[in-house]
Amino acid sequence: MKKLFLTLALAFIGIMSANAQLWMGGAVGAGITKHAKAFTIAPEIGYSFSGTPLTVAVEADYSFAKFEDLKAEHELILKPYLRCNLMTIEKFGVFMDLTGDFGVVNNKGYAISLRPGVAWMATEHWTAAFRFAFAQYDHGMYHEANGFFLDCATVAPQFGLYYNF
Repeated sequence: MKKLFLTLALAFIGIMSANAQLWMGGAVGAGITKHAKAFTIAPEIGYSFSGTPLTVAVEADYSFAKFEDLKAEHELILKPYLRCNLMTIEKFGVFMDLTGDFGVVNNKGYAISLRPGVAWMATEHWTAAFRFAFAQYDHGMYHEANGFFLDCATVAPQFGLYYNF
């Protein structure tokens, strides 16, 4: 059964990557506030639809935070998202991600975010991206109060590196 699953997974990846639409990569992030320090590592896998500016992907964020009271917290958050590439000028692009954040380890709630970003397509296969939180509805995920937040500090900025198959 394991061999069958592995064979199907490899066939799927081969078919998807034939048109150079599948990509993998990840991001790292760090944030320092008055009360906490945090580090995040976030591997991603995504698929770009040919002929459209849309991409679907999923990111798995592992974060470690250390608070001023010496309390430490580990989290694993799944972040499926829909990306819309807004504009491309030569090797640079501007995009907007619509992201859902769902806690896996510390299931505290959920958040829905709009994350703008800038991408640099260094080569045919390598892309670097920078993104940050812009607007977010938080339902107990990152803030104690539920509601909308317009704040670039709601999630640490991320720098990512991606390989396009």
